[in-house]
Order: sequence, then C-alpha cells, then structure tokens
Amino acid sequence: MYDPITASHYSAYRPPFHSVILGRALRQQKKRQMGLDIGCGTGRSAQELAKFCSHVVGLEPSKSMLLKAKKHKNVNYVNSPGEQIPIATTSVDVVTLAGSLNYIERNSLVNELLRICRADAEIVVYDFEVDLTNFEKFLGINLANYSPEYDHSANLSEPLNFDEVTIVEDEISTTASPMEIAHLILSDRERHNVLCEKYEISNPEKLIQNEISSISETISFRSNIFYSVYSLLQI
Repeated sequence: MYDPITASHYSAYRPPFHSVILGRALRQQKKRQMGLDIGCGTGRSAQELAKFCSHVVGLEPSKSMLLKAKKHKNVNYVNSPGEQIPIATTSVDVVTLAGSLNYIERNSLVNELLRICRADAEIVVYDFEVDLTNFEKFLGINLANYSPEYDHSANLSEPLNFDEVTIVEDEISTTASPMEIAHLILSDRERHNVLCEKYEISNPEKLIQNEISSISETISFRSNIFYSVYSLLQI
C-alpha cells in the first residue's frame, strides 16, 4: 500500500508515458463511452484515458494516493481494489491497468473483467521502467541488493478468456527538470529511505535537486515501456 510520502512524489511528477503508450495502444477513431482505469494512483493515468472516453472511473485501493488525485470533469475516483469493481455488468468499453497488475489477485481480476466488459471492449495492460542507475551512482547510493518482486512486463497472456491483440516492448527517452528527477527518484520507498539515511534528513528533495542541477537544468533519461492489448475471446 502506498503511503502519503510516496503519494506526494507521485503527485508531483510522473514521466509523460501514459499518453505515449495509450496513444499507441488504443485506436484513435473508436468512440468509447465508459473507461475504467484500475490502480489509477494519483489520477494521471485515468486523466489520460479520459482523452479516449466520455467518462472514466479511476479505481484505487490506496486512500493516500486518491487524496493527491487531481480533479477532472470526466473522471470519477473510487476507493476500491481491482478484485472488487463497483461497476455495472457489461458496461465498460475500455479497461487500463498502468503498473497495477502485480498488486492484484489475478483470478478475481479476470472474473471481474469478464463481468464488466462489453463484448467489444479493449483491455490495455501497460507499465514503464525508468533507468535510474546513473542517478544512483551520481548520488553515491548503492541499491545492488534491492530487487523487488515486481515484473514491469506482466500481462494477461495466461488466461484463456482473452484474445491477445498486441504485445509491445520498446525504449523511449524523455527529459525532465532536476526537481522532477528528484521526485522520480524519491517515489520509490526503498530509494527514499536510503537517501534519507545518507543526508540525515527526513525530506532530502531539495538537496537531491541541487545536486542534479549541477549536471544540467534539463536531464535526459531512458525508460523501457511495455504494453499489451486484449479483447474478450468470442466463444
């Protein structure tokens, strides 16, 4: 479960990859009424999905994350897990899961997706993995022994209920300010704790920002992106 500190950094900055991935994964010309974003966090992914739908429900189990969610006229946020979706049967045109699949019990999720999706619904599972190795070296921290049980490429390839339309892995680059990089670094709780210990301060954001500013005022970084698109298997 995400705590208020992590939620604060998520709210302050996330890389602009939601729009890139959804722009590639979803057919632009298709008209969609209801969208569902499972594990919407602070709402960035739900708001990007709203560009493709008339209305979006952003589902998030963490109250800390939802408290930081930015309001949007076409997005309704709901505090609920992905295993229990408070949406009517056969009502959803598109479902997105942005970096949330690892946290959801798969069988319960699949059953709920089969219940809520319309026959022609699209299901998009996606994530991105930012390479922060060079920043860790620059800041003098070592997370070599830190290997969380998290699979950025996780998808729904195993259940027989879905037709696999597209599976993509790619690498893209973007730029950010030192302040944005600081938030990105500190959004990982383990990295946050290591840096707090190093600087002997509870919030090292400004110190990290100042150090990174010595490199440049515009920082380039790479990220691997993963997305899979599914439709319901017509039997």
